[in-house]
Amino acid sequence: METDCLYHLGLDKENAANFSQVKYVCIGGTNDRMTKFAHQVAKTLELPSSDVKSVGQHKRYVIYLVGPVLVCSHGMGGPSISILLNEIAKLLKYAKADACWIRMGTCGGLDVAPGTVVVSSQSLNGALEPFHQTIVLGKRVQRPAVFDDILTQSLLDKAKEMDLECAVGKTMCCDDFYEGQGRLDGAICEYNESDKMNFLKEARE
Repeated sequence: METDCLYHLGLDKENAANFSQVKYVCIGGTNDRMTKFAHQVAKTLELPSSDVKSVGQHKRYVIYLVGPVLVCSHGMGGPSISILLNEIAKLLKYAKADACWIRMGTCGGLDVAPGTVVVSSQSLNGALEPFHQTIVLGKRVQRPAVFDDILTQSLLDKAKEMDLECAVGKTMCCDDFYEGQGRLDGAICEYNESDKMNFLKEARE
């Protein structure tokens, strides 16, 4: 498109030239967490705090450009993440930037000790299937959710180098915080703890 308003970011196609140097896109849930992470990136890269450049409107997401790293919050839930990914992808396409994308966040774990850093090799939907499903023009569309093996191994090697407890595993992403994760404390809960544990055993397998 000759003009393209990335209105959830407060940016447009004309801003793309400012992002041509981006090599890494790091995204996570909350605004505060990603603001702190942006400043940590600057410290790690030995850049002055003035190099943490706030971009966009910060109404729905916070976005920082720190040297070659674009740091963004994505809000909560699949729809919020999808909007961010769409518009950042277009922005970097216009910028002709070739970047690695890394999503960071906390997660419950199966068969790993609490505090383990798990590097995802694949994402599963709420039905434990290895694809993202969405509705397009009234029809269900499935797209594979496989990650880059080289990037996965690189992140795992770095975690080990830092003496972090780490593992490679699959990550389940749900469309709902309560029922989708088998929680028992939602407003609607039409199953019991035994049902939940049976599902977690299935997920573990």
